[in-house]
Amino acid sequence: MKTITKIILHRLLTLISSTWRIRVFGECDDIPAVFAFWHGEMLPIWKFFSRKLDKKYAVVSLSKDGQVLAELLEKWNYSLIRGSSSKNSKDVLERATELSKNASIFITPDGPRGPARKFKNGAAIIAYRSEAPLYLVRAFVSGKFVFKRSWDKFILPLPFSRIRIVISEKQYIPKELSREEVAEKIVQIEKTINSIS
Repeated sequence: MKTITKIILHRLLTLISSTWRIRVFGECDDIPAVFAFWHGEMLPIWKFFSRKLDKKYAVVSLSKDGQVLAELLEKWNYSLIRGSSSKNSKDVLERATELSKNASIFITPDGPRGPARKFKNGAAIIAYRSEAPLYLVRAFVSGKFVFKRSWDKFILPLPFSRIRIVISEKQYIPKELSREEVAEKIVQIEKTINSIS
């Protein structure tokens, strides 16, 4: 994407997002933490947290789409960890685990390629290794455009949309769990985030 096009897109998204009417249900009272949310719902969640926390890192893929998102998130006050489950996954996990001791980590556990709403291990492993709390976040939007051909059914809230952000109770993955128990916990976490309404 050409630089001028990206500049226009970033400014347009920032302008539109400034009109969103966001209400929040739930609290994140234990910081730093790991925040996990679905790829298709990410835009209003990124926006909501953009001014809420001082130290925050977004895990963003190295793809061309990821580059567009990375540049937007930098303008929205996020620092970046570049990589994904398919590229540089080991480095991403190590860096995010270290940073999560003093900063909050934001990650889409079904990204960057899906399957949609399938909780991959990354967010849980970061929380497990760092002993940080894990918050699950959902966004429910009235007034939206849905990219139906995209794998994640990406949601773009329209101007002046009403948006409900729901934050789960904090989840913990204790250090004493075995590998099999951690895998079972991740299955439970996936059920929990999909049950948020």
